[in-house]
Amino acid sequence: MRFLLAALLLLQYSAAAPLRPSAGKAGLLLAQADAGVEQRVRVTVRAIAASNDAAAAPGMDPKLGPIAPHIEGFGEQFRFRSYKLLQEQTFNLDWKAPAQMELPGSRSLQVTPRSLDPDGKIKVHLELLGAHPAHSRKLHTDYAIQRGGTLLVGGIRVDPQDPRAGTLLIAVTQAMEK
Repeated sequence: MRFLLAALLLLQYSAAAPLRPSAGKAGLLLAQADAGVEQRVRVTVRAIAASNDAAAAPGMDPKLGPIAPHIEGFGEQFRFRSYKLLQEQTFNLDWKAPAQMELPGSRSLQVTPRSLDPDGKIKVHLELLGAHPAHSRKLHTDYAIQRGGTLLVGGIRVDPQDPRAGTLLIAVTQAMEK
């Protein structure tokens, strides 16, 4: 248990040229929220196997195309030989409404959009729960994601029993909706 907690490495990457909403856009979003215009947050969660195993096909899974620039920028610091999409799920959420996604290794991730900052960033709460049935907490923290940006969190094995299965990366991409 201690080893697993010590091995948990959190990584956050925002694109080299993240989308930066102007103060006007952020102000407009806040004004709309104050005026009672309901907004929802679209959150796409992707579970990715990152590996240096020579047996794994090199390169990036084509299904990761929408977030490829984020992964490539991330890969400049943390070099993996291959990236493969394992699961993907999109949620259309109300503010403070949680969504849960099952992850490999009998784990799950809960994501909750918390608030919209004046600079246009969305605050999200992530909670990574360990293997069923114990569901011990492996991660419990808040992040800010640039509008249209992607957050990458990782550091645990895809399969706790198989070190060759690679490292689990969780990509969280968000967009505002009306």
